[in-house]
Amino acid sequence: MTANPRLGRGSLVQRLTRLNVGVLALTLFLSFVLVQGMAYYTARAQQREAAGAAATLLAQNLAPMLAFQDPRAAQIQLDEVAGRRADLRELQLLDVQGRSFAHWRSRAQVATLARLPGFGQAFELRVPIVLQNEPIGALHWREAQAGLEAMMARIWLGGLALLLLALLLAALALRWVQRRALAPLVALAELTERVATTQDYGLRAAVVHGDEVGRLAGQVNEMLRRIQVWHQDLHQQLQQQRQDGLALRQLAHRDHLTGLPNRLSFDIELERQVIEVQHGLQALGLLFIDLDHFKAINDQLGHAAGDEVLIEATQRLSSVLRDQDTLFRLGGDEFALLVAPLHSAATLEQLAGRLIAAVSAPLQVRGQAMPLGASIGGAIAPQHGQEAAALLRQADAAMYAAKAAGKNCYRIATP
Repeated sequence: MTANPRLGRGSLVQRLTRLNVGVLALTLFLSFVLVQGMAYYTARAQQREAAGAAATLLAQNLAPMLAFQDPRAAQIQLDEVAGRRADLRELQLLDVQGRSFAHWRSRAQVATLARLPGFGQAFELRVPIVLQNEPIGALHWREAQAGLEAMMARIWLGGLALLLLALLLAALALRWVQRRALAPLVALAELTERVATTQDYGLRAAVVHGDEVGRLAGQVNEMLRRIQVWHQDLHQQLQQQRQDGLALRQLAHRDHLTGLPNRLSFDIELERQVIEVQHGLQALGLLFIDLDHFKAINDQLGHAAGDEVLIEATQRLSSVLRDQDTLFRLGGDEFALLVAPLHSAATLEQLAGRLIAAVSAPLQVRGQAMPLGASIGGAIAPQHGQEAAALLRQADAAMYAAKAAGKNCYRIATP
């Protein structure tokens, strides 16, 4: 059978296999620790079984003494049994009425692991005493597990020390293995980081072994060579796309007919201005402008004439604005004006009056005198709302109130 040259002595697969063997060895060691824990619970169960057998035997021996009412002999028997079991804590012989006939209790103070869950607890047994099938009393047996716990504590402390030593040795070994086995991969990662940071595509990776990492390094070098060739063309394409994107964004935010910022720009700017209002930085005025009689011009003279009217109206509105005022065309014959910062409601009303006067000036469209006016609704933030949607509703409602009042006038919303 021919060996695969890709899985040679320097193969990454083999190195990782050796590493996995080390991890498996550690797993087996942890399994051994778990087995020791199971041994503790097994030993505890065996202690209880042994105590049960001893209690049963003692109950049989105490039956004649209880029957013949010999408490002294019973006490001697209890003391003798207690002397043979170091963990015994209490023995009590009860007669058939439940009265104490003989009693022994340990006075020894034995250190336990009572602070740990499941440790420091004593178990109790109650064995009935029967003579000729007649119950004559009972034996109460209480025994601790201090000896077993002390032994297991010594085993666990020794095991912990060995575990720490093993972990230290394993850490040193794994560190050596990682440095030796993963050094080419680490170098390749550092190379890619340098390329990403400096964009120097002339860097190349060192091919140390002919294994998987070596072949990967070769492919990375080939990729870097191609990127180096294509980088200049790609950079030029990105620059062109960036310029095209800026132009598209400008078109997306401008009304193609009037050159004013459009509805998208208005929504963005309104949200920004409202945030400043919410932070207490300024007051904001909003004027919602709707041209009067524009539909009649469109119907009589056509859309081309309507476009001329919109351009003329835009120029008239812009002529009375201040530098800090921003006029938007929302669509059709609807415009919006943001006044920020707004110093007083009177300022907003004066501006609305100037806008109406500018739009209402005599208008000649293709040799015909055409009426034109503006109905304006105004709202102020934060008095009339601190959210963009609420402010729009207030201004829109005020504009309809101006329409209902006879058009070519303005109304300011009420708080």
